[in-house]
Amino acid sequence: MIPTTRILSDEELHSIDCASRELLWDVGVTVHDEKALKIYQKAGAEVDFSKQVVRLPSYLISDALAKCSPSIRLYGRDEILPMNVGGMRSYFGTIGFASNALDAKTETHRPATSQDLVDIFRLSDVLEPPHFMLTPGTPSDVPAELSDLYEFKIGLMNARKHLVVQAKGKENLDKIIRMASEVAGGFNALQRRPFFSILVTLTSPLTLRNDSSELIIGGAEKGLPLFIEAGPMCGGTAPATMAATLVAANAELLNSFVLAKIVNPAVPLVYASWARILDMKSGGVSHGGPEFGMLRIGTTQMAKFYNLPSGGGGILADTKLIDVQLGMEKLGTALLPALAGTNMILGMGLCAEENTMSQEILMIDHEVAGYVQRVLQGILVNDNTIDLSLFKERGPSGTYLDTAHTLENFRKEMWIPRISSRGTLEETSDLNLTGMRSNAKRAITEVMQKYTPPSLPENIDSKLEDIIQA
Repeated sequence: MIPTTRILSDEELHSIDCASRELLWDVGVTVHDEKALKIYQKAGAEVDFSKQVVRLPSYLISDALAKCSPSIRLYGRDEILPMNVGGMRSYFGTIGFASNALDAKTETHRPATSQDLVDIFRLSDVLEPPHFMLTPGTPSDVPAELSDLYEFKIGLMNARKHLVVQAKGKENLDKIIRMASEVAGGFNALQRRPFFSILVTLTSPLTLRNDSSELIIGGAEKGLPLFIEAGPMCGGTAPATMAATLVAANAELLNSFVLAKIVNPAVPLVYASWARILDMKSGGVSHGGPEFGMLRIGTTQMAKFYNLPSGGGGILADTKLIDVQLGMEKLGTALLPALAGTNMILGMGLCAEENTMSQEILMIDHEVAGYVQRVLQGILVNDNTIDLSLFKERGPSGTYLDTAHTLENFRKEMWIPRISSRGTLEETSDLNLTGMRSNAKRAITEVMQKYTPPSLPENIDSKLEDIIQA
């Protein structure tokens, strides 16, 4: 039996759904995009063009949800098997937005560069997990207005796995689609096996930015997967209760789903959330505390309440260092959403409230994700796993180390870490006493020997550069 965790009852889920629908009708959502306003109005929403406010009747929400699929397929390149996103299966991935890199040589935070992205994309491609990648950071050595395009180009040139991409509005989204089509061998080939999905971040409270609506409309028109996430801050951009924060996140997501399904009823959607708390002590946000994991359980339960694929933040940390706090926060924010059945958990390779990326942390997160994946396998009980003949054969005080049954089963039953230290103190070498960070550094060197670049069309570098500069 797969272990699962719930934090909300069925009655509480129903209450959040009802409150969200009431909020979307009585208060509405600010929508700044004229095109989006007209789409909502034509579908039957009440639209105040002067105030740029959309109010949704409940039936539009129900109609949109009825058109959603309980699972979707997300593809990689080079015939990589697709991820079947839905049900209780959890996939782990990297996450973006980091403006800094943790320098392994100087052990200092510095502005991230394109080479940092190349390095972490390649490491992410050879490790498993991560299963997919959202661009881990924003390089400082490219023009800011083109950073999303260069991030995507670096991903295309260095990784085979599915990419989650955030574009800076419709113009850059169109360029990203052209770039992906060049790599795929045409747009039709891309549509058959879309190896990237479009990240849409929503603004709280109850606001749909121009760029967000452009991405929803543009992605839906092309039929490309949309990873839509809401990130209200409990006590900041949402009331200071987690229940109200869940209502806000859910309302913002439902409003966006309605828009996407009006444009294209067949567009694949992922219900995702980055709901978090405003830390009242520091004035910043917290991604590493227990509330973050609790909110992930809540939003995942809401996704399953609607029978939707789910995603969101996890395996994250507030700490600025590779320390005990990093391990505590990473395991907590990875395990809680995974036990709830969150399908896409993003956060590998980051620390400092998402502001710093690191290859070493990615390697540590690989270890954490492996730990969590073993928990999710549960304990298998059948005639083989409880074979009483072994007890009868060996008798009281017997040992089982040399049995065929042990040889057959120990790799299935036992998680074998890559960089964690095990064994008695007497058996532990001085090498192992250097700690997980040093072990991670050595492991990076070892695993990168297995990296091979993805297959790419001829002259693709210059073709992608031409699209970026057009």
